[in-house]
Amino acid sequence: MYKNQISLLILLTTFLFADIDFAGGQNRHEIDSVLALNNIETNKEKLAANYNELAGYYSDYNIDSAFYFVNKALQISKQAGYKSEEAEAYYLLSYFNDRNGKLNEAIDYLEKSIQIYTELGDSSYLAGCYNNLGVLYSYGTDQKTSLGYFIKAMNLAEKINETFALSEAYSNIGSFYEYLKEYGSALKYYNKALEVDLKINNLHNIAFSYLTIGGIYIKLQRFENARDSLIKAQNLISKVRDKFRQAELYTIMADYYLETNQLDSAYQQIKSARKLTDKNNYDRIKADIVALEGDLNLKQKKYSESLVLFDKAIALYNQLATKDRLHEIYLSKATAFSQLGKHDKAYEILQMAQKINEDFKPNEIAKILGEFEHSEAIKEEKAKLRLEQEITSQKNEKELILMRAKLHGAILSIVFLVILIALVIYLYTVKRKHNSQLEENYNFMQVQKALLEDNFQELKLKEKKLSELNATKDKFFSIIAHDLKNPFNILIGLSDIVINNPDMRHSEEFEEIIDGMYQTATSGYNLLDNLLEWARSQTGDIENKPEMLDMNKIFTQNASFFNESAKAKKIEICIFNSANHEVFADYHMVNLIVRNLMNNAIKFSHPEGKIEIKGELKDKFFIFAIQDFGVGMSEQTQAKLFKIESTNPQTGTANEKGTGLGLIICKEFIEKIGGKIWVESELGKGSCFHFSLPDNRRKELKNEKRNQLIAENF
Repeated sequence: MYKNQISLLILLTTFLFADIDFAGGQNRHEIDSVLALNNIETNKEKLAANYNELAGYYSDYNIDSAFYFVNKALQISKQAGYKSEEAEAYYLLSYFNDRNGKLNEAIDYLEKSIQIYTELGDSSYLAGCYNNLGVLYSYGTDQKTSLGYFIKAMNLAEKINETFALSEAYSNIGSFYEYLKEYGSALKYYNKALEVDLKINNLHNIAFSYLTIGGIYIKLQRFENARDSLIKAQNLISKVRDKFRQAELYTIMADYYLETNQLDSAYQQIKSARKLTDKNNYDRIKADIVALEGDLNLKQKKYSESLVLFDKAIALYNQLATKDRLHEIYLSKATAFSQLGKHDKAYEILQMAQKINEDFKPNEIAKILGEFEHSEAIKEEKAKLRLEQEITSQKNEKELILMRAKLHGAILSIVFLVILIALVIYLYTVKRKHNSQLEENYNFMQVQKALLEDNFQELKLKEKKLSELNATKDKFFSIIAHDLKNPFNILIGLSDIVINNPDMRHSEEFEEIIDGMYQTATSGYNLLDNLLEWARSQTGDIENKPEMLDMNKIFTQNASFFNESAKAKKIEICIFNSANHEVFADYHMVNLIVRNLMNNAIKFSHPEGKIEIKGELKDKFFIFAIQDFGVGMSEQTQAKLFKIESTNPQTGTANEKGTGLGLIICKEFIEKIGGKIWVESELGKGSCFHFSLPDNRRKELKNEKRNQLIAENF
C-alpha cells in the first residue's frame, strides 16, 4: 500500500514508553541514569527491563546499540524465565528488524511476542502486537490477513480502552480505504486516530496522524489542507526529534511538490530524505526515495531515466519483500513507455500492474470493509439506542417519582380522612346533641374520600397509558432508525459507483442504476411522507375538512399516479362499480388512504398480475375493496397489521421495501372519518383490503337546504 499510510509499526514510544520525552539532552540523561542503575542492579528481572528500556532510547538514532541492548534483555529474560520481559524483547526485535527492512524476521519475532502475551493474558500489549502484525502483512499481498489483524486490534483496544493501540488501529484501517481509493472514509479514520492522540497528548502519534492526513489531502487534491497538516507534522517531529519520521515527512513533502508541479522543491525534499536515510540505513524509505526520483524524472519528461529508476525501485521492494507500492510504480512505468511511443510495452506493463492489483484481492478487502462498516453501524445504532433508553428510563423514573409522590400524598390524605372520620364518630358518641352536624360532616368526608380514590385510580390508569405510549414510541423509532436510513445508504452506494466509474455512464448497466436510484428515492420519499403524516396525526395537526368527494375520480387519479410502477411489473388496474359513489370526507385523508392501499397492492402483486377496485353502498356505509392476486398473507401476519408495536414489514415481489407504517396511517384516518378497515387474505392467493366510509350525503343535502332557507329569510 502507500508509504505514508501503514509504513511503520506502532511507535515504540507510544506503546511501551508512553511517558518518555526523546528530546536530546533529557534522553542522554535518561540513558546515563539507566546505565548507572545497571552497574548496581542485582535483580535480573529489573536488569532485563532496564536493557529493554535502553533499547527503546537508542531506537531513534543508533539502531546497532538498540539491537545490542535488546538482545541482552532477551538473553537474561530467557535464562531467568521472565516471560513479560522476554515478550517485550521479541516485540522490540520485530520493530527494529522492520525498520531495517527484514520483514520475515520481524514477523517471526512478533509472533513469538504474541504467543507469550496470549499465555500471560495481557490484552493491552496484544492489541499493539495485532496492529504491528497487520502492518507487517500489509507489505506483501496478504492484505486480507493484514486487515483482519487491524480490525482485531481495534475491537480489543476499544474493549479495554487501550488508546495507543486504538489510534494505530484507526490509522491502519484508514489505509485500506485509501488503497481502495475511498479517500473520504480514509480521512474519517485518520481523523479518528488524531482525535484519540490529541486526547492523550501523544506527540509521536499526533505527528504520524498529521502525516497520514496530509497524504490523503494530497490525493484529494486539497493542497492547502495538505500543506497545513504537513506543517503541523514538521513542528511536532522537530520537538520529538524522530529521524525516521523526519525522513518520511521529506518523502511526503516531495510527493506534495510533485503533485503541485513545484519540481525544484520536490528535488530538494528528495535530496534531504536521501541524506537522512543513507546515514541511518532506512532501507524501506530508500526504496520510496528511488520511486520518487522516478516520478520526478517522469514529470521532467526524462522518460528513459525514469524507467531506470522505476526498475531500481522495483528491485529494492522485491529485495525487501514488500509489494505495497509496486502497483503505482508499474502504472508510472506504463506512462513512461507510452510517452516514448512504446505502446505495446506500455500495455504489457499495465497488465503486470493489473496482476499485482489482483494479487492484493481488492474485492475481498472491500467485502471485509463492508462487513466491518455494517458491524460498526450496528454498534453505533446500539449505542444510540442505549442512550435513548437511558434518557427514556430517566424520564420515566422522574415521572414515576412524581406519581409516587402524588400517591403518597393521596394515601396520607386518606389516612388523615380516616383519622378525622374516627374523631367525628368519637365526638358523635360523646355529644349526641350535635348528631345532625356530625352526620353532615361525616358524609362530606366520605365524598372527599371517594373523590381521592377516583383520582388515585385515574393516576394509575395514566401511568399505564404512559408506559404503553413509551413502548409504542420506542418501537416506532426503531423502525424509523433502520428503514429511513436504508434508502440513503443505497443512494450513496449507487451514486458512488456512477461518480467513481465514468465509463459506467455509457454502459448498459447505467439505466439499471438510474432506475434503482429512482426506485430507492421513491421508496424513501413515500416512507418520509407516511412518517410525516403519522406524526401530524399524533400531534393533532391534521384538520378534518370534509367535502363531497367523487371516489371514482380519486381511484382513477391514483391509478394514473402508480401507472409507471404498475407498468414496470405489467400489472393491470381495473376499477369497477365506483361511479356515483360520493362521500362527504376530507380529501387529503381519503387520497392518502387510497394511495397507500394501491401501493401495497402493486408491491405484493406478481408480474403480469391484476388489481381490482370495487365499491358498494351497504347499511349507510360505502364499502370499498382493493383486491390483488399476489403473495397473500398468513393469519399470523394479518393479526399484526395496523399495530405500530408489532409491525413486521414484508418485501414486495420486486424486492420493494416497506415499513408497515402506511397501514397504520390508513387505520387512523379511516377511524377519524368514521369508518373501519379490515383485510381478507390467503397465503399465495392474494389480499383484499376493505374500508368503509359513512354515507353523509343526506346529511350534507339537509345542511345545504337549511342554509339556503336561512339565506332566503334574511
